[in-house]
Amino acid sequence: MNRLEVINWFKKKLNKNPEANDFYTAAKELYQLGSYSRSILCLKEYITVSNNAAPGHHLLGYCYLNLGETENALAEFKNSIQYGYSEDWQLIVELIIELDEQERKSKYV
Repeated sequence: MNRLEVINWFKKKLNKNPEANDFYTAAKELYQLGSYSRSILCLKEYITVSNNAAPGHHLLGYCYLNLGETENALAEFKNSIQYGYSEDWQLIVELIIELDEQERKSKYV
């Protein structure tokens, strides 16, 4: 699905134009179901239309992490901190260490 398809799906389901909270609520439910790729679509739209993007970046980081996209996850956790979600500092440090170890191992293989 692309951005327009996501918006149209919401319009059809809600019978109105979707609001930021609609995207975030759907993203959380999709995340809990393990549908991380679909959750990402909703979160990207949420971040675009929301005045409070921090929770979106935070959940987006976890979606990418669950998909094994560590670098994207790290970028989103950094974004969440920039928007005031300071709880992600510990996770950022752990991901940087993990990426550094992977890079070191790949040099010796």
